Amino acid sequence: MHHSSAIVLGLALALGGAAACGGDDPAESNRADGDPGGAGAGTTTGGDPDPDPGNARTFDHRHTALDVIPASCLDALRSGNFIFHYAHRSHGSQIIVGAESIEAGNPAYGFKAEYCDVPSETDVFPMWDGMTDGNLVHGEQYWASQDGIDDLRAILRAHPEIRYSMWSWSSEISEQTEEDVQRYLDTLDALGQEFPEVTFIYMTGPGDEEYAGVNRAKRNQQIRDFCRDHGKILYDFEDLDVHWNGERHTAVVDGEEIPMQHPHFDVDTSGNAEYEHTHTTQDSCVVKASAFWRMMAELEGCSGQ
Repeated sequence: MHHSSAIVLGLALALGGAAACGGDDPAESNRADGDPGGAGAGTTTGGDPDPDPGNARTFDHRHTALDVIPASCLDALRSGNFIFHYAHRSHGSQIIVGAESIEAGNPAYGFKAEYCDVPSETDVFPMWDGMTDGNLVHGEQYWASQDGIDDLRAILRAHPEIRYSMWSWSSEISEQTEEDVQRYLDTLDALGQEFPEVTFIYMTGPGDEEYAGVNRAKRNQQIRDFCRDHGKILYDFEDLDVHWNGERHTAVVDGEEIPMQHPHFDVDTSGNAEYEHTHTTQDSCVVKASAFWRMMAELEGCSGQ
């Protein structure tokens, strides 16, 4: 067995046999349970032995202007030269429905997310949406169980055209321990060594709930710190949640000031309707998708920035 494959196996086995989950995610609460003393708890075992912080890239509220992307870059991103693999919970669907909203207003941003497969449509940004038989993907179906990791490996091995892979948290980020999140980080780090031709993009979780908000903010900062120190690519979902029109919103929860979804995106306080079952507004989804387009333009080296 390849050295990094063996390490990823060890990381997964340390999870204590977490079972895969499927279908809808109404509770948004399945924490990645496991033995906190196992491999991947507070270590970087199995990852890059010599990480370069200079490779770190973070995409957040500073990357939402689409007019800086040249037409030639959009053409390249729609060329079908690669596939983007995206596994997500319900919050993560904000990127997809936001991209569809942008496309409806400007066909130059052609986009197609295909359910558990490679899109057949041409002249679009092609996204594989989900895993093998579902597109509401719990951690156990991607990184937090041996079965999930094996399914991910099978997809990547069968489709070498996949150049990027990303998994999105939902509200369960609030219930993660430091060890849980470290396991997520270490597992993706090790998978990146196993599949050097694939860029694994890390994500913070949403910032839209006060429940366990202090822990959520700490876990998201843990992800940021790891990506900064280990030269990873980060899509900062929480940061995009809490900024609107240059303003960063915070709230005091359990005596601590933490980042909190901006009221403009809060369907309960903003007066804006929930958009396409995404827990947020159309504006928020468009912001998320805009940052995604900017990220892809810059990672593909054609952004003009």
